[in-house]
Amino acid sequence: MAEEKPKGRAAKIRPLLLLVVLGVIGVFVWRHYTHQEGYTGGAVTTTGTVEAVHVDLGFKVPGRIAEIDVTEGDDVRPGQLVGRLETQDLDGQVMAARAGLEAAKAALAQARANHEKSVRDLARQRELLSADATTPQSFDAARAAAQVAAAQVESGVAQVHQAESVLHQAELQRSYADLRSSEAGQVSQKIHLPGEVIAMGVTVKVLAPVDETRIGAVRVGDKVHVRVYTFDRRLFEGDVTDVQPAGDFATRKDWGAQRRDIRTFTVTARVPNPDHLLKDGMTAEVTIAVAPPTRLSEAPK
Repeated sequence: MAEEKPKGRAAKIRPLLLLVVLGVIGVFVWRHYTHQEGYTGGAVTTTGTVEAVHVDLGFKVPGRIAEIDVTEGDDVRPGQLVGRLETQDLDGQVMAARAGLEAAKAALAQARANHEKSVRDLARQRELLSADATTPQSFDAARAAAQVAAAQVESGVAQVHQAESVLHQAELQRSYADLRSSEAGQVSQKIHLPGEVIAMGVTVKVLAPVDETRIGAVRVGDKVHVRVYTFDRRLFEGDVTDVQPAGDFATRKDWGAQRRDIRTFTVTARVPNPDHLLKDGMTAEVTIAVAPPTRLSEAPK
């Protein structure tokens, strides 16, 4: 009799468990057929990647860099001075433009004085002519002189305006010698250093890993040729500016010589990018034109 009670309880529980299992299955089947892939309203949740927003600051005029007032990692404010070019040539252009403006103003003042005198002379000749005290030829000469003087005044006004424009342009070029931050942020990288001469346009850095079996042939100043997939038919040329003094982690094994793993060294090249075609993060194919005195002989294949 004692064994019959547990069996009776099990018999009662089994239908309940079966109902629970069937209910769970039914829920999954219902979700499967009522599930919608499209947007049904509410917030959209997804996964992304955070990347820093970079603002490239560069001088708008060519010249030699006098100083860079920030270092990598510094915080900058909007309008903060971050670099300056040597300004001797630009200051000279401003001074010459100011002198040209002063000369144009002096010439205009003289032209106006001459015009006022010619107007008085013409008025006097008109009075004399009406009194038959002068000749028509003298009157015509005075009238012609007044017309010439008026034309000289108009020319002088135009020359002053042109000189003002030249001065404004010279002062604008001088203002470009001061490089200021366009917005608040943090300095991520300095490309140029004091003493360097820069040309107009933008310059980018290209980082190329070279393994230790070839790094000994690379020297600062070597020419580089860069291609990117977006513009595979265009060649970008630059120069090696830095060779990493310490190698990175090993990238492959030298199975032939059975030596330790071969490490790589990062070679940095600077490439002019005036058309802004080279973008941050692009994959580049880099060819380094090693100078003949340091070229390594290739091992026999």
